[in-house]
Amino acid sequence: MTTATPALGDQIMPRSAALLPIVLTIIGYACFNVGDAAVKALAFKYSAAQIMVINGLTVATCMCVFGMLTEGRRAFRLHNRRWVFIRALFALGCGIANVMALPHITLTTFYTLIFTSPFWVAVLSAYFLGEKLSRQRMAVIAAGFVIIAWIMRPGGEIFNIWSFVILGSAFLYSCSIVTMRYLGTRESRTVIITSGSLLGVLAALPFMLSQSMPDVTWLDAGLFALLGGLGAVGIACIAFAIQTAPSAAVIAPFHYTQMVWGALLGYLFFNEIPDMPTMVGAALLIAGGLVLMGLETRALKASAQAPAMPFQAGGWFSRLRAYNPSPKEP
Repeated sequence: MTTATPALGDQIMPRSAALLPIVLTIIGYACFNVGDAAVKALAFKYSAAQIMVINGLTVATCMCVFGMLTEGRRAFRLHNRRWVFIRALFALGCGIANVMALPHITLTTFYTLIFTSPFWVAVLSAYFLGEKLSRQRMAVIAAGFVIIAWIMRPGGEIFNIWSFVILGSAFLYSCSIVTMRYLGTRESRTVIITSGSLLGVLAALPFMLSQSMPDVTWLDAGLFALLGGLGAVGIACIAFAIQTAPSAAVIAPFHYTQMVWGALLGYLFFNEIPDMPTMVGAALLIAGGLVLMGLETRALKASAQAPAMPFQAGGWFSRLRAYNPSPKEP
């Protein structure tokens, strides 16, 4: 006996159900704002390896406690080792790039370049997850990359190696988002987040042991605790939002709220004043992300009204499915 494939429209969450993922996305990125400011402050005294080890252990500890309190042993069940590990590799690369580059660029520049993430998410989701990419969305994505090319033009204020490092970080972060979408709700958020944190600890620990540790002040300890605690909360919020949102592209544009808090934190604590081209470019990228969100909403509405048909996808998605058999129901 075969089970009928549900219509694509039946799988679309109602607008009210998408509200919680959006709110959690905003909260999660706000936590990242404060954490990024803490990393920038700590990086003037501590090495990247020292920050990664201490932060990774703090995040992993917080997530393990959270998992035990909310799900018990189920929080540590691993269904898809291959893709959880791949997601952890993406997170590791992103974390290394951010910790190394943040001391050398302003927070406003950092967030402007990270704002390429929604464009990458849309492209990767279409290629790997089979999400439809209309001509209008492709045009907006192309315009976004043109804006980035203009911001990072030779001779511009942010044309340097660290800006390119952050662009690479944005791409790796987008890969991480798409991987979490692919893993879906079957994989525990505790497993996903803890695996990335512990992999970062293992990668950075040999470098940390070869370095001398500066004297840790109470202020430093507070910043580390703030970084790890808010990092765990932020990652948990984002992971839940990504796994439960109707589409990855729906929630991705909401990380643009980071620009406001990033500019404020940079001005208050680091005396940073962004230049006009960067702010104009950031505004254009935000506008492009919002247009992407609007186009995605229209596509969801159109899909909800379409007749039922089996979902089909070819290319790389078919190969991905071969590595991700659905876990059996208990």
